[in-house]
Amino acid sequence: MNTWFNSVDIYCERLDASFWAEPINAISNLSFIAAGFFLWRLRSLRSTLMAILVILIGLGSFSFHTFANRLTGLLDVLAIALYLLAFAFLIPKQWSRNSLLIQLGSVLLLIVSIVLAQLLMSYLKPALPWLPPGMYLGAWLALIVYTSTTQYSNPSAALFLWLAVIIFPFSLLSRQLDITMCDFIGGSHWLWHLLNGLTLYLSSYGLCLKPRSKYQLKNGVA
Repeated sequence: MNTWFNSVDIYCERLDASFWAEPINAISNLSFIAAGFFLWRLRSLRSTLMAILVILIGLGSFSFHTFANRLTGLLDVLAIALYLLAFAFLIPKQWSRNSLLIQLGSVLLLIVSIVLAQLLMSYLKPALPWLPPGMYLGAWLALIVYTSTTQYSNPSAALFLWLAVIIFPFSLLSRQLDITMCDFIGGSHWLWHLLNGLTLYLSSYGLCLKPRSKYQLKNGVA
């Protein structure tokens, strides 16, 4: 059990095992708190749920960049996984037709996408160690499918989802370049937090944005 509390040192900024050894990485998690706050201001059940999940990601990441052990690392990953599953389950609500079966199929799509991406990354990693984890690549590929489907039923929501699709690769790149950029700017993991907070806000906003009624479309009501 003690191995769960052994210190983990995998980021440029961390030089020792102390609590505040990654101040920039820790503080940059405020981006998730800010994203959660703005989502909460939408004042719907769906946006409140997503706000809570985004804030949990921020808290999980903060704990990992302060206590930095396997247990807090697991909490960090679980918070992300919970958000992804909730998003996959709810996104069919943006489609013209949805049912529990479609929602479960959406979750299955996410899981299959992540598993296949992880298998691909495991195969390529020995030769290309800079490649990202399969969970993030698989989630991004699933988001492209969700966004393409939403485009036909709710173009306004799809716009925010497409922005998330575009921004996330840059977010992921900053995560992967943390050690590479260590000697130049002291690492780039903090940028992953900032861009990922924006990505989660955009994707959650697209998830929560209600389609305009036929009356609003006909009369140009915002």
